[in-house]
Amino acid sequence: MNKTKICCLNIDQEVCDVLSKTFEVYNGSLGKLVDVKEQNQQFGQAHLLSNIDFPKNVHEYEIFITDLANYTIVEYKEEDHQKKNIVGNTDEYFISEYPTTLFNPIPFGCMLLKARTNKGAVSRPKLNIIFQFEKQDVEYTIHDVAAYSTRNDTCFKETNFSITEDFTDKTIYGNEVQICNLPIARTLFNSFINEITYHQTFKQPTTWDKEKSMTVLNDYFIPLLKNKLGQIISYIWISEREITFMLPQLKSKNQFLEILFKEVLYQYYSDYFPEIETKTWTRNHQYYLPEQQKLEEEKQKATKKYQEEIERIDKELEAAANKYTFLHDILIETGDKLVKSIITYLKWLGFDNAIEKDKTATEGLFEEDIQIDLGEKGLLIIEVKGINGTSKDSECSQISKIRHRRCKERNRFDVFALYIANNERNVEPLKRTIPPFNDNQIQDAINDERGLMYTWQLFNLYFNVENGFISKEEARNRFLQIGLVDFTPNLKELGKPYKFYQNHTVICVELNHNTIHIGDTLAYEKDGRYYPITITEIQRDEKTIKEVSDGKVGIKVNEKVPEIKMLYRI
Repeated sequence: MNKTKICCLNIDQEVCDVLSKTFEVYNGSLGKLVDVKEQNQQFGQAHLLSNIDFPKNVHEYEIFITDLANYTIVEYKEEDHQKKNIVGNTDEYFISEYPTTLFNPIPFGCMLLKARTNKGAVSRPKLNIIFQFEKQDVEYTIHDVAAYSTRNDTCFKETNFSITEDFTDKTIYGNEVQICNLPIARTLFNSFINEITYHQTFKQPTTWDKEKSMTVLNDYFIPLLKNKLGQIISYIWISEREITFMLPQLKSKNQFLEILFKEVLYQYYSDYFPEIETKTWTRNHQYYLPEQQKLEEEKQKATKKYQEEIERIDKELEAAANKYTFLHDILIETGDKLVKSIITYLKWLGFDNAIEKDKTATEGLFEEDIQIDLGEKGLLIIEVKGINGTSKDSECSQISKIRHRRCKERNRFDVFALYIANNERNVEPLKRTIPPFNDNQIQDAINDERGLMYTWQLFNLYFNVENGFISKEEARNRFLQIGLVDFTPNLKELGKPYKFYQNHTVICVELNHNTIHIGDTLAYEKDGRYYPITITEIQRDEKTIKEVSDGKVGIKVNEKVPEIKMLYRI
């Protein structure tokens, strides 16, 4: 039995190797980009031949897998672009002229492939599996070096989407997508939703409905994925000559193709795969076994219910993101957005009187960003800055000048000054400088009786408050500290772990007059945040005990812990 022929174009060798285990695979190319920078700079132009690689019998292939984003760049070598044999009185080459640095043959290769596979009548449409990329229009010039005049040059433009029907709309990059409400779309993309990227959107074609006397959407164009703006980024197109699966870019192409073949192509296009047809026809409902129809219907209902539950959770996730977006904003933003997010945070913490002050003042003097009336305790003024590095001395101390003015205005010395920095805001928080103040800046703050704080502290404080490690009242009181503000919870040290077992669920620690019992809640710290864990078992000398006060013991807890430096008692 002849194997199914699959022509792979610009597809990674790893993918071709997997397909070759089952099918006859030709690993070809729509062309490789040629680096012509040096040639064009030196001679003004370069003569090129296309480096397209198709099987000689490409018209006999019915399945094509193409990656429009897979570009390989090769150096220009004159010997690679010289014809070995010339038949007739023409000698034609592509021309690339300065200032062009890369010659792109791929759109030409797409046009040529379609032309060679669309010759004459077809017994059935070809299967096109295309991983999309941004639309590229390239203008080509073909010059006959045997001619005496440039008038014989041929100029034309091609696009990389000439490989199929062109439904392209806007070129736009993104990675947030929505699966269309179709079983086939969920089957294909549910497992890959977090690794999808797209570079091109598409418009749905229309057709004329004679009965309705109006233009309607073409039913043979089936959207599979849309972006957050509702633009189509993946679809199936069915025509007499081709069945095209236009797909996004995915990292796990091998795993995706396995699902596409097994769950879609083998079932609905089994006649393209004679070597495996006997394995798949039983999936068609006409051949269901007793009770199979009922169970399949139950499966579909369960799938629908699951999808509805996922949609419900997605809506709740979106609502939660909107509700708590201020926690991300204090780590990302600068200027007014940062100030407003800090005020939202302060009001959550219980500073109900937190207000935003005007940034400009009389006589060109700066005002504080935030002011909090503490009642009998006095006034808290806060300067907030979002910066790409760490704070300068002048930025740290600016709040001191404002504090002196406020004291003079109030004729009282009950004004507390605090500087909050969203340092290195363009860097992931765990990779930032902690703390973002040097020793001199901290000592100057102590001398001037003002506080220093950074937003990563506030982010962690939120969770430490919510988890009960520190109260909101205690946290508010610490805003009035001088020097570097410290939000460390008041926990008692239990001991330093020295070994971990059973996938870090057993912690070995030496106790010193610290009594613990099964069921007690302990805590550990990681990157500024504290986490509760519960004791489920205690062992000493390979014996299980209910409580212990001294010596080396193994403590089994209810969840895995990281490499921690200290265990705490709550």
